[in-house]
Amino acid sequence: MHISEARIVTERPSRYLVQLCKHFDNKGRHLTHRPRAHALPDVPTDQIHVEWTDSDGVLRLPWGQCTLRATPGSLHVRVEAEDQENLGRLQELVTTHIGRFSRRNPLRVEWQPSP
Repeated sequence: MHISEARIVTERPSRYLVQLCKHFDNKGRHLTHRPRAHALPDVPTDQIHVEWTDSDGVLRLPWGQCTLRATPGSLHVRVEAEDQENLGRLQELVTTHIGRFSRRNPLRVEWQPSP
C-alpha cells in the first residue's frame, strides 16, 4: 500500500472538508449527467463512495481512498492506493480541487510520503 499525507493550513478546515465531500458525493450520484470535461474519467457512478461529518471524511474511489480530518487551523489529508500511479492520481485530484475551492485565498498542499 502506498500512502501520502498533507497538512493544509487554513482557518476554515471544516468548510473545505465538507465542500470536498459534498462535491464528490454529488459527482458520484450525478456523474453520468455531468459534461465529460468535468467528469472523472472511467469511474462508474456506483464506484464513488463518500462519508463525512464536519470533522472527518472518507472518499473511496476505484483507485484508492482519501481520508480527511479537520483540526483547529488545518485540514489533514491522507491518500492511500495500491500503486504509485494511483497514489499520484489521488494527490492530483485533491490538490486540484483544493486549488479550485480556495481561489480567493489559495491554500498550499504539500504531500509527504507516510511510512
